[in-house]
Amino acid sequence: MRQKWIAVVGSSRKGGNTELLTDYIISGLNEKGIDVEKYILDSEKISSCNGCEYCISTGICRINDNVSSIIDKMKVVDGYIFSSPSYNYNMTAQIKALLDRTFCLNDYEDGCKSRLTEDKRAIILGVCKGKTKESMGYTVEGMVKSLSDLEVKIVDVIEYYNTKDIPVEENKKIKKSIMEKIRCNGEL
Repeated sequence: MRQKWIAVVGSSRKGGNTELLTDYIISGLNEKGIDVEKYILDSEKISSCNGCEYCISTGICRINDNVSSIIDKMKVVDGYIFSSPSYNYNMTAQIKALLDRTFCLNDYEDGCKSRLTEDKRAIILGVCKGKTKESMGYTVEGMVKSLSDLEVKIVDVIEYYNTKDIPVEENKKIKKSIMEKIRCNGEL
């Protein structure tokens, strides 16, 4: 049976650097026989977590919006791509709101464990206008930590810097490089 993944793009710039890089990752996964459904968070209705804690006992977020359907998908697919540009040294508000809402995927009945099934995997993508890792700030780290706490295995982290001087669409080598990286990843 073919694996199914979802890609969550946290950029409000449709067709921009983050979405293009995410599409390259999707193409690499497709070559490996993995189907990917893509969500662009800017086009989704997103409500923030209000800290009501309803989900602690139920495992269900009581907020019903488009993020709810993404969380439902997270329960049944095999893996995820989470991608975000760096805005002021952190992930975008859209990705942050989604990850805050994944709090419902934690089970606090006997300590703290994930309500997700085992063997979920993820690829994390961070994109930055700045030229150095320091410019990325906590963008990647925040996504990795949130998913790792849900016992999701991070199988790859891809970082792309300097979009100011080298936008993705002008980088003739990056698509091939990312697709080769995905092709050679034995954990997918």
